[in-house]
Amino acid sequence: WKTEFQLNLNRDPKLKILDENKVKRKLIYENFLSNEIYACHFQTVVNDLDLLKQFLSNKKFLIVIDEAHNIKKVGGLWSNAILNLKNLSKYKVILTGTPMPQDFKDFYNYLDFLYPENKIINSHEKAQIEVFMDNKNFDQAATLINSKIYPFYTRVTKKELRLSKPNFQKPYLIKMNPIEKKIHDAIITKIKFYSKQDYLKNIDLIQKIQRARIIRLRQTCSYVMNLTTAIPHELSNGDENLLNDEDLINLISSYDFKEKPAKISKLKQVVSKLIEKNQKILVWATHLKTINLIQNQLKSEGINISTITGKTKLEDRELIKDKFNDKSSDLEVIVAIPQACSESISLHKACHHAIYYDMNYNTSEFLQSLDRIHRVGGSELNPVFYHFLHYENSIDIKIYERVFEKADRQMQVIEGDNLTFSHPNSDNMDDLYSDLNL
Repeated sequence: WKTEFQLNLNRDPKLKILDENKVKRKLIYENFLSNEIYACHFQTVVNDLDLLKQFLSNKKFLIVIDEAHNIKKVGGLWSNAILNLKNLSKYKVILTGTPMPQDFKDFYNYLDFLYPENKIINSHEKAQIEVFMDNKNFDQAATLINSKIYPFYTRVTKKELRLSKPNFQKPYLIKMNPIEKKIHDAIITKIKFYSKQDYLKNIDLIQKIQRARIIRLRQTCSYVMNLTTAIPHELSNGDENLLNDEDLINLISSYDFKEKPAKISKLKQVVSKLIEKNQKILVWATHLKTINLIQNQLKSEGINISTITGKTKLEDRELIKDKFNDKSSDLEVIVAIPQACSESISLHKACHHAIYYDMNYNTSEFLQSLDRIHRVGGSELNPVFYHFLHYENSIDIKIYERVFEKADRQMQVIEGDNLTFSHPNSDNMDDLYSDLNL
């Protein structure tokens, strides 16, 4: 924000980030305005809501909600806090590159914030959209949404920016190694066995159990040692813990001494071939233990590698980013977790290949991650390539299909063009759980 302000208006806005403790923030709210831009996190709005309301009501502010997909959840904590600010200024802007990462309902809070006195999408139209979605009439839902939001938003599409067309490589299908397959199959067996009993319990408990078991499969397909991490949804009462089998416990605890994931071998192969062609590579993974494994394994091959996770300090991220973007530097690979750098970090200056070691269901994070290497100022001429590592007959494939389906649905609305292709499967949790007949 500071950089763009200076470039466009030729003065320092004296950007003030509200990241101090609450006592210091209170002093800022109460003092005379001395800055042109104030910035804060969504959680700060929740924590300081009353103070912020008073602060904003005293002056004429332009309120900008950046990365607004974070307030898409109807009834969400952050969403409700932001909606409490909707009447405090006539001047409001919503900014997001991923306005509807889940479904068409993601637009509702944006419009309620911008136009609180007008029902841009009324209750009858919302009901129509629900019916279209239930019947999987996505084109009709998209047409209705487009007709309602078209006058109220603007978007510069990638076609207008003349960016190169992204290349989504056909996923590598990998056969699991014996021990990880044995653990994976044991979890699948337990899911099938317990699912009949689950439906005798209440629906909330069922959903928590299902979510925990799907996480366990994701962990296994990333790196077996992730299974040693506790999951809050695995309740101490009412849920038969999937990992209470002694044979399973022994296989997991001794895994590193007996085997390495088959994905690691494939990753080494793909990375090595790209490095031979003088390419830099961004590897995405969603589990910290997996990132540590990848880092150690690639280092053992003599590959210069850095990692970016939630634990990486901001100044260190900047140093890593700058070194990676320098084509002449010796930094060959970054391994990153999407939550840590899916927004605001540009890695496209020297890198044109991203490898998805594993994925989660967060479509917003996925779309943000794609854009780390596909941006203005480097991607106009250089084609980008996305590679995916999937275990055969695993939840990897189901996640990939779900995420691409939702991403494709969004692109139909905001760019009038498909991202890549559509998948017919639903993103409903119950349907996903039933898909585990692998």
